[in-house]
Amino acid sequence: MDLAADHKKIHDLLFNGEVDIAVFVLDGKHYYVIDSKDNYCIDVRPEYDAYIQNGWLKPEQLDDALNSFSGGIPLLDKNNFFEYIKIADVKCFTKSWMHAFFIHNKTKEDLCSFYSYVENFLSTSNEKVSLEWDTWRLRLPKFYINFDKKIYQHTDWDRDHENLVPSNWSFQKNNMFGLLVPDKEQYWIIDGMNFWKLKM
Repeated sequence: MDLAADHKKIHDLLFNGEVDIAVFVLDGKHYYVIDSKDNYCIDVRPEYDAYIQNGWLKPEQLDDALNSFSGGIPLLDKNNFFEYIKIADVKCFTKSWMHAFFIHNKTKEDLCSFYSYVENFLSTSNEKVSLEWDTWRLRLPKFYINFDKKIYQHTDWDRDHENLVPSNWSFQKNNMFGLLVPDKEQYWIIDGMNFWKLKM
């Protein structure tokens, strides 16, 4: 598959809600992953315990359920992160690949024009948001999972993923986690334009 077709396939999956982008931090390195949001769950065991309490899952079915979740990784941590990548058959994308994906088919003039629109919209406009807004925002991470500092943040506003994070982690719904990513790792900063504003 060529790069353009690859970009379109992933964009379509994002648009259809089949996958989301996450940035993982492990041993000081940043990894961009595109996968089902269900696999960004840190610890699914409390959810399955709740299923048992509510009668939706029989106790004798628990082991099978845990073994089938995310390829048998019910508790995701820094020790099994690469095992999850292998089992889930997902790729860790580089910043340069993500950058190319973000600006796919856009000229510098396109980028500057849209960025001006974003800034004007955020500061002065009361008009309906452009349909293009979500097309761009989909290409930004929705999840931030930092194994080094035990931080879990996300912008999947309709789901409480933070309820499935170990209690010794810092967790919340928050659209500011892009600031936690070093500038050199932010593929959404282009010629001084910080497209994280799309998350505002």
